[in-house]
Amino acid sequence: MPGTQNRRTGVCHQFSDFGCCTYGDSCKFRHVSSKRVGQSQSFRKYPEFNYCKGEPIVQEFYRMCDYFEWEKEDIEKKTAHEDFKTAMVLTFNSLYGTDVDDIDSWHKLCVALDIDPLPEGLKECQRAVQKVHVNIVDLVDTRGEQVEIFDSLEDLQDYTIETGKFFPKQSAYAGGVLKALLREILGERRSGYRR
Repeated sequence: MPGTQNRRTGVCHQFSDFGCCTYGDSCKFRHVSSKRVGQSQSFRKYPEFNYCKGEPIVQEFYRMCDYFEWEKEDIEKKTAHEDFKTAMVLTFNSLYGTDVDDIDSWHKLCVALDIDPLPEGLKECQRAVQKVHVNIVDLVDTRGEQVEIFDSLEDLQDYTIETGKFFPKQSAYAGGVLKALLREILGERRSGYRR
């Protein structure tokens, strides 16, 4: 209802914590976000869509596409998808850093990937991280929970294809730390399968 936002008193704690509210626009409290996360930036262009920051980012993107009834080739969907990919890259950069020679960035990744003991040197950190097969969307989207580590590149590929959690391989904003984590998902597979 237009104008109700100004008459509402108090803050909706559900919206503040999770970015969405079960009552939607009819909520009697004001919808104020306590935190602005980089991932939600791509959704801000679509204020009529009720983005829930407490939900997985890819799920919310697909839900937004359904909400607007965008078809695969719609220019609006392509534009939103580009914005979404850029926001994911920028979020990764803000969480883990961009400088491939910064040991603090590598230590953040090692902690997120539960690499224990924490390697002391830069090269040791880089080698430890590069041995890990993890979905980067999950790594960016984690809410403090441990992300799934895959035994092989093939297992990671299967999971990524099944869930649709593709991280943008090419981005002007990708730093060296991110580039070290990227894996080929749809290219040649050891089994000879090519998609």
